[in-house]
Amino acid sequence: MSRDVSFFDQLGRLLSLEREAERARSAALSERLTLSERAEQGLSVLDLESIEEEVGLGGRILITLARADRAPFPARIHNGDSVAVMPRRAEVKEPAQALVSRATRTRLQLAFDRAPPPFLHEGLLRLDVVPNDVTYERMRAGLARVKALEKGVERRRREVLLGNEPPRFEKPSATPPSRPLNPEQADAVSRALAAEDFFLVHGPPGTGKSTVLAEVAVQAVARGERLLCTAASNAAVDHLLELCLEQGLRAIRVGHPARVAPRFQEHTLDIVVEEHPDRVLSRELFDEAFSLFGYARRQRTQGRSRERFSNARSSTAEAKGLMDDARALERKAVRAVLERAQVICVTLASLGSGVLAHEEFDRALIDEATQATEPLTLLGFLRAPKLVLAGDPQQLPPTVLSQEAAKAGLGVSLFERLLGDHGEGVKRMLREQYRMNARIMEFPSREMYGGELRAHESVAGRTLAPVLTPGVELDAPPVLFLDTAGKGFEEQEEESTHSLFNPGEGDLIVARVKALLAAGLSPRELAVIAPYSAQAFHLRERVETLSPDIEVDTVDAFQGREKDAILVSLTRSNADGNLGFLTDLRRMNVAMTRARRHLFVVGDSATLSAHPFYARFIEGTQSDGSYRSSWEWPEAEHSD
Repeated sequence: MSRDVSFFDQLGRLLSLEREAERARSAALSERLTLSERAEQGLSVLDLESIEEEVGLGGRILITLARADRAPFPARIHNGDSVAVMPRRAEVKEPAQALVSRATRTRLQLAFDRAPPPFLHEGLLRLDVVPNDVTYERMRAGLARVKALEKGVERRRREVLLGNEPPRFEKPSATPPSRPLNPEQADAVSRALAAEDFFLVHGPPGTGKSTVLAEVAVQAVARGERLLCTAASNAAVDHLLELCLEQGLRAIRVGHPARVAPRFQEHTLDIVVEEHPDRVLSRELFDEAFSLFGYARRQRTQGRSRERFSNARSSTAEAKGLMDDARALERKAVRAVLERAQVICVTLASLGSGVLAHEEFDRALIDEATQATEPLTLLGFLRAPKLVLAGDPQQLPPTVLSQEAAKAGLGVSLFERLLGDHGEGVKRMLREQYRMNARIMEFPSREMYGGELRAHESVAGRTLAPVLTPGVELDAPPVLFLDTAGKGFEEQEEESTHSLFNPGEGDLIVARVKALLAAGLSPRELAVIAPYSAQAFHLRERVETLSPDIEVDTVDAFQGREKDAILVSLTRSNADGNLGFLTDLRRMNVAMTRARRHLFVVGDSATLSAHPFYARFIEGTQSDGSYRSSWEWPEAEHSD
């Protein structure tokens, strides 16, 4: 399909709709919820006080807050969240704006670009999570830059992107791989490296997409290429970093260390640059500057004499000069560290940060590309002439709040659009999976991948038995559907969020957790998934008392993850057969493909069977002996 450059204007309009939808949702929640309800939903944190202050990279002020009673926060605040901070009870003209740079259950470290107001140290505080417009502005600027590609090679790249020109490929080289690859993986690596514009790697669950990306990285660097590894989420970027480090590549992770998994923090730019001599000197200059700022502030507050004002002015001027010198040294140190790296790993949203403004790359690997909106992915397109996009259109789509924007095209990833425009010749699908028992694989393969997946012999017959206590008896076939039809386990709605939960299903899930732990399954190899946040919240409260190592979350948190046993609570149970977003089969594909050995699904067949997908799933469990009724389920008697 051919397009003109007005396509990017249309994407910009859809982006505006999405930004307004996010703002409207935030405003609606603010109006509807009480302060305590906002705290429960992770939208506010109350009764905070500052307990530490330090200077970070770039002269940022880092202030750590904790609740006055040191109790855990009711809900999770996330690294990277934009927040507004104000006194708990007093009124202020303008809240202080900051980013969450480190979040734990009991502490929040906030990064301020400028000196925060005095009230941060003068009593109890309230923190509100606010919409972050920085990423939107970067995407909007990116669209304008792509539209403006008018000359020579850049124009041709834009025309390929629009579907007006075919992508080009070199003749694939016969470079021997650095690791064992199956034929599909080897072909994907070869064609990705031969791409002069872009190539798509389609990796269904467990098929070794990461293996392909790691091999592309190794061979690209061996050719002398400078590589950009990027994705929409911090977790996906961390995974790319891990792949590169495992291959011995010199990789640097750009982004605040608090946003990075602890085991990779030593590879972040902020940490590595701290050891550079120029950064050591810049720290000393920053300390001296802040001391002078403090002296100037005291001069102003201790009296109104001409001499004091003169001292304050001169100290402030000297401090500003020191700050300029310190930042110059810091930039020099950062450049030195980045220049030495063969691979830079960073989120798509952070590509527009000043630290990478002058960095150039030969090739970009974009992982989880089917989860990112096109305007976000285009930020990667702008940073390298050759792209490898990896993902799976049959798993989680881009998250888009505005239904209008989603229907008009914002819900279509760049991966999907390029595939639609240029055809199957720009893609390689991986078909052999190394995760799931063949019976767990069978249904999603048939429903989502045309029956093309095959289980490698090393996993095809794997069951729970080898990872349980020897001799224990447990009804745990690879797939087990527990039917609650007729039990009266009706779904319920959270009054504040309108999300759904199902206490009856929760009882069955908790009982199954207890049975698996009693049988010897490691809690680290067990996870509970619910499609609705309210069900996940209620289950987490109960399951964490059994073991803090059991993960409980919504489907979106589990893409790319796997465990020996996965328990899924489908939640919906109503007389109308209403399934809501259970009809988003890509999300259910994710839920059903996380388990290696045992997939346990709880649901109401009377409600679910209204949809053909679930009707076929239930019929399949009935035909192969994987169906159980909760009326006869012994674990149901031990759910309390």
